[in-house]
Order: sequence, then structure tokens, then C-alpha cells
Amino acid sequence: MFLVVKYLLLLLSASLAASSCPKEDVHRLGYCTYQMKCYNTIKGAILDQECQGSINNDVIVDLTLKNVDQNFHVDITDTEFLISITSLTVFGSWPQTNLSFLEYTLKLRYLQLTNLDMKQIYGRPFQYLSRLNVLDLSHNRLSEIDDLFVFADSNRLKKLYLSYNEIREVTGFVFQELISLVELDLSNNLIEDLNEEPFNNLTSLRILRLNDNNIKYLNGAINKKLLNLKHLFLNDNDITKIDEATIDKTIYHLETIDLSNNDIEFFPKLFYRHWDHFEGHAICRMTYSGNRLTIIRNATFEENKLKINKEVVDVSTQIDLSNNNISIIEYNAFQYVMNLISLDVSNNNLITFLVNSEHLSNVKFLNISGNFISRLDFQTFLHMKNLQNLDLSNNRFENLPTKSLIYANKLKSLNFTQNDIQEVVNFHINFHAEGGILDLSNNNLYTFIIAPREAEGLIELVLRSNKITDPSQIKLKYHRTLLKLDMSKNFITVLNEKSLQLPVTLTNLDLSSNKIETINPSSFYCVQHLHTLRLSHNKLKNINHGVFRGLTSLVNLDLSYNQITSLDSAVLLDLKYLKYLSLRYNQMNSLESKAWLNHKTDLTVYIDGNNLSCHWLGSVLADYNNGFSKMHPAVINSPMEENTLNGIPCNILSPENFYRRSKNEGHDEHMIMDERLLLTSQKILEAVREQTSYLRKYIWRSVLQEADKLNDTRANMA
Repeated sequence: MFLVVKYLLLLLSASLAASSCPKEDVHRLGYCTYQMKCYNTIKGAILDQECQGSINNDVIVDLTLKNVDQNFHVDITDTEFLISITSLTVFGSWPQTNLSFLEYTLKLRYLQLTNLDMKQIYGRPFQYLSRLNVLDLSHNRLSEIDDLFVFADSNRLKKLYLSYNEIREVTGFVFQELISLVELDLSNNLIEDLNEEPFNNLTSLRILRLNDNNIKYLNGAINKKLLNLKHLFLNDNDITKIDEATIDKTIYHLETIDLSNNDIEFFPKLFYRHWDHFEGHAICRMTYSGNRLTIIRNATFEENKLKINKEVVDVSTQIDLSNNNISIIEYNAFQYVMNLISLDVSNNNLITFLVNSEHLSNVKFLNISGNFISRLDFQTFLHMKNLQNLDLSNNRFENLPTKSLIYANKLKSLNFTQNDIQEVVNFHINFHAEGGILDLSNNNLYTFIIAPREAEGLIELVLRSNKITDPSQIKLKYHRTLLKLDMSKNFITVLNEKSLQLPVTLTNLDLSSNKIETINPSSFYCVQHLHTLRLSHNKLKNINHGVFRGLTSLVNLDLSYNQITSLDSAVLLDLKYLKYLSLRYNQMNSLESKAWLNHKTDLTVYIDGNNLSCHWLGSVLADYNNGFSKMHPAVINSPMEENTLNGIPCNILSPENFYRRSKNEGHDEHMIMDERLLLTSQKILEAVREQTSYLRKYIWRSVLQEADKLNDTRANMA
């Protein structure tokens, strides 16, 4: 008996050693629930004893099979394991295969056979997979699929992915048995026509992807038999016309229709819909961008087929007509669109935009950018009181049409970039109560004036890439809600105490990429609540005392990419709460850091791209590491080939320069030592003061407690 047991153990050990499913890749997630990886084959794969047997319906096996090739085969001993597999993902190369092993995977629910270079699948390998829910054959080279989806019994297939193959023809019977199919993806193939109406039997289909093919005509393939179709993607084909059969019965109950990037010249009557079939909340997305449309006609009376109970149905509509050749949108073009909330007519040939405002009363997002509009009609925006995002960039505006937008008082974003606006005065637009952004970058602007009680709600103003030379012509000091101002990429050369006519509430100011050479003392005194100041990419050579006077709240200061070769930290003493200072790429030779020994907060100074000495860097790092200083030098990108300390580049001086600099800095070193001793003494005194204060409070509390006890005793005696 002992010999028999020993022999069986040896056989079991040999089986495990020969297994293609390594032990470390077999994970038991629960009772008879496995996640496994096998390589080349499934030879030797085995489940625990209590989980074996085809009658056990509680077994769940998620198998990933890697490195398979044309030589893949299974033995009769593997069939019991195959029966247990519920999810199978295969990686490898199978140019031609019959997938014969699938006849044993009777419990399979999910099957992924992507990126296998499959050109042809022989036979009917899926015919016994009656429980299969998801089949993914995408990213292969299949061209023939006629007999693949034939089942010996009923099937439960709900999702079928065939995208990124080489399918040219879809016959009328290929999907005939897939009556439970909910999603079908045929995108990115070579399909040219749908003459045989291959989707007629797919009555449960909700999502159909036919995008990125070569389809020219639908030929009634999308018809009334697709009773539950909600999302149709036909973008990036060669469609020139939507046939009447498609329009009459199918288009109107779709929630998503994407016809973008086709060759449609005449706009189909797709705006009116059979809304009465919707229940609950729905968003209808209608995308026709990238076609050859030239005109959007008025809606006709026959298009008014709205039969909807608004108490039951909440429908919103989004329409994208961008990137066409539209030159005319007629006044009542959107009359029968249900609850239009988003309209995109960007990148067309519009000279004017005059549309019935009542039909746009619910619009929140309106994009008219990339046209040739020079003025806005007051009537168009009269009832647009829900408008939040308006994009008028890249047009021909010479003046800001503030009076036309006087009733659009819920704006959160107003974009006028890339126009020809030179000055803004009498700003009558108000923004959303939560705050709004106005972007006027890339114009020819040199003057911007906001009077008291104008532009209410404006919290961010972008004036980047204009022609501002005198910043005092940007008069905003009465606008106390403004928090962020961007004046980068202009032509400012000098700043003085009268240059910035800005509100005291401003927290972020960007003056980078100008031509600033000189900043006089107290130039920023009017903006004492600044948290971030950007002065990078200018022509600064010196920073004088008093330049940053009043900026006691400043946290971030960017002086990178200037010409500052020497800087004394004493000129930054006003910046008591500075946390981040960028001095990158100034070719700096000297940075006196003594004044930072008493800095209140941790200060990170970025110094990459300079010529600071290793002697200086070592001293500063020692002060930081020993707790004498809160200034920590740092870099954003540490170089690989330069001399570094703690990953920070530094310059090793030649003996003569080192001697000369040491001689000059000797006196400073003694002063710094004195500063360190003074700092240490101050810390000791502060600690003693704190302990004394604590002791005084403790003694006083004890005295009061004793007095209370004495009073209580006297009261009891009385």
C-alpha cells in the first residue's frame, strides 16, 4: 500500500512539473473561482478536487492563454478542464484555425480572440457555445464571416466585436441567429454596401458601429425592424445621402446618430423626432460635422411631430454641425428640436448668425468659432438666459459685442480669442454667480477698461498674446471679484508703482514672456494679496530692494529664463510666506542666501540651468539639513553628466577662482557663522520662553484650583 501511494505521489509531481500553467499564475479567488494563466497549451492544468466534474455549475475559471501558435492542440485529458472555463482570453498568432477545442468549452461566457493575426476561421467553432455573452474577434485580418455565427441550439450572445478586420461584404444571413445581440461593432473594416439588409433580425440591438468603413449608401439597411436601436455610428464613411426609408422609420428613435466625416451635401430632415417613445432622462446626440453641408433650412410644419409628456420624459439634444461649408442658417432652423442644450456650428462660412432666440432658450453651450462673423445680432441672444459657454474665437470681431449679450448673465466661459479687437470699454456683460472666464488672447488689444459695477462675476481674464505695451491701460482696479489675470506674451518693458491698475483682490498675475527690463520699487504694492506671480522669459538683469514690497501673501514667484546673474536674498525679505521660487536658467553665478536663515516657511528654490558653485551649494544644503535654514535648493530635471550634489548641478571652480572667491567670501562666512549662532540662540530663547509660559499657566491654574477648594470648604463649614 505504501508503494502504491508513493507511486501516485510521484505521478502527481511529474504532472505538476510538466504543467504549462505555473503555480504562481494560478490564483484561487473564492470557492471554485480561479484566475489562471497558461502558456503555449493547457497541458497539465487541473482544478482542486472539489471543483472538478462537469456537473458543478458553481465553478468559475478566468483563463488567459499566452504564446499560442498554429501547433496548439488539446488532449482528451484536457477536456474536463476545458469544460470548466467560463472566460477565455488568448494571445499569440493563429493565422488559420478551426478553434476545434471550443467544442468542449460549453460553459464559456466571455471569449476574446483579438490581435491573433487570424485570416480565416474554418467551420463553425462557436456552434456549441450556447452560454456565450461576449465574443471579441477585433484586430485580426478576417474577411469571411458568413458561417461563423451558426449555433446548434439557441444562443445568448449579446456583444459581438468585429472591428479592425478586413471584412468587405456583410450578407443578409450572417447575423440571422443573433436575436439577443445588443451591441455590434463592425467599425474600421472595408465594407462598401449593405444591400442585403444584414441587420433585419437584430430586434434587440441597441448599439451599432459602422464607422470607418467605405459605405456609400445605406440602402435601407438601417430600417424599422431595428426596434430598439439607440446608438448608431456611421462616421468616417463615404455616405452622400440618407435614404428616405432610413429617415422615415429609424432615425427618429435614436439617441445617438453620428454621421460626421462623410460627403453629405444636403441636410436630411433629422431635427424632428418621435420623442414620445422616450422614458426618463435621455440625451440625444446628433453629429454631422465634417461633411459638405452649405445651408440649414427652416423647419417645416410637417416636422412638428412632438407628442411628449414632459412630466414623464426629460430629453436634451446636442447638435454638432461643425467643419462643414455652411454659409446660411435660416431663422427657424431649430424650431422643432426638443430642449436643445448644445449647438456647434464652428469652422463654417457663416457671415452672420441670426436665429430665433426662443428656439435656443435652453442652450448652454454654443460654439460659433472659426467663421467670418463681425457682429452679433441682439435678437439671437435675447432669450438665451441659460447660456454658459460661448465660443466666438477666430472670427472677424473688431469690437466686443457686449450689448448683444446683456441678457446672457449665466456665462461661465466667453472666448473671443483670435479676433481683431483693439480696445474694450463699457463692458456690459455679467457672468455666472459662480464666476466666469473671459479669454481675449491673440487679438490686437492694448486697452481694457472696466468701470464700477461692470463685468460682475468675472474672476479670470486672459489677455495673452496681444499688443499691450503700457500695462496702466489695463484698468481693472474697481473690479474686486477678479482673481486671475494673464498678460503674458505682450510687449511690456517697464513696471513702476503706477503701471498696474489692478484690484487688491487679485491672487494670480502672469507677466511672463514680455520684454520687461526694469521693475521699480513698489510696482506690485497695489496687489498685496497675490499668491502667484510669474515673471519668467523676460529681460530682467537685476532685482532691486523694494521691488516686491507689500507682497506678504506671495507663495509662488517665477523668475526663470531671465538674465539675472547675481541675486541677494535680502531683496526678497518682503516675501515672508514665499514657498516656491524659480530661478531656473538665468546663468546665475552668485546667490546670496543669508537672509533666508530667518525665513518663516519652508522655501524651495529651483536653480537648474545656472553656474552656482559646488562650495556654495554644499554650504546651503548643510544649513538646510542642520536646521539652520528653511531654504531648500532643488531642480526639476537633474542632469546625468554634470557635477552634482544631491542630484543638483553645480560648478567646480578652478584653484585660482576658488582662492579668489574664498578670499572675498571669507568675511561673509564669518558673518554667516554669527548669523547661525544668533539663530541657534533665538531658537533656545524661544524654547525657554515657551516652557516658561507653560509653567506659568500651570502654576496659575493650580493656584486657582486651590482657591476654589478653599472657598468650597468655607462654604460647607458655614
